[in-house]
Amino acid sequence: MKKKLPIFTTPENRAKYLAAYEAMFALWKVPHDAIEVKTRYGSTHINVSGPGDGYPLVLLHAAGLTSTVWFANIAELSVHHRVYAVDVIGDAGKSVADRLMQKRTDYAEWLKEVFDGLNIERGNLLGHSYGGWLTLNMALAYPKRLRKIVLLAPAASFRPLGVITKLILYLAEFKIHPPVRPFLQAGAAKGTVIEEAFIHLIEEVTRYCRPATMYPNVYTDAELKQIDLPALLLIGSRDKIYNPQKAIERAQLWMPDLTAEIIPDAGHLLIMDRPDVINARILKFLSGD
Repeated sequence: MKKKLPIFTTPENRAKYLAAYEAMFALWKVPHDAIEVKTRYGSTHINVSGPGDGYPLVLLHAAGLTSTVWFANIAELSVHHRVYAVDVIGDAGKSVADRLMQKRTDYAEWLKEVFDGLNIERGNLLGHSYGGWLTLNMALAYPKRLRKIVLLAPAASFRPLGVITKLILYLAEFKIHPPVRPFLQAGAAKGTVIEEAFIHLIEEVTRYCRPATMYPNVYTDAELKQIDLPALLLIGSRDKIYNPQKAIERAQLWMPDLTAEIIPDAGHLLIMDRPDVINARILKFLSGD
């Protein structure tokens, strides 16, 4: 199915979706400001928290989840950092794309322009799932703009996505989605209670949004070897998008400055499964030289 813009078919559908988006902020435990950064690819919406003089930390969400998804992490991450939670352009959220992103260089240029618009000469970059894939892409294209990178179960990147994951993504192209509640529960660890506002948001994504994003690829050995930035890789032991141990092993084999860990009792939604553990690992990593 050919991707096209806009990602919301009607203004009415966008308004219905945005009501669910705004409701997510009831879960945030810190104040935030909303800003827009203009790029050649369109307007990027960013939710900002933390002290104005804090070191910049840019967050990139998983596909379809939007910047509001960091509700279990944002309070701790923004104690000492100036946190910029970005709505990935072309995906669900408040960013508005003017042109399709069709290759990896498009995403790197877009994110560089976001950094420029935020006056971030050099910052930390953290990505979950699709956001992790985008983080590696930025690290390859503009390493001098980054201090450290954090990868939370990056989509593809180190290992091909599993057959079931590929099938779900393929069907989503034709607006054929599994029921949202059991689908999200399958991505989480056993016992994780998923917030109702988040379930509703993803239901609205499946009803009203048709994201126009690029499919993530596996990076080559040579590409991974180029990424000599300090990097933290965390993958849940129960992640089903690929084999966690094999992904960790390949990343360790080729990335020169990598700290990697499998998080017990966590699935692909590890930021919700084990937020205390994830937050602690991230903050410890970012605090070092």
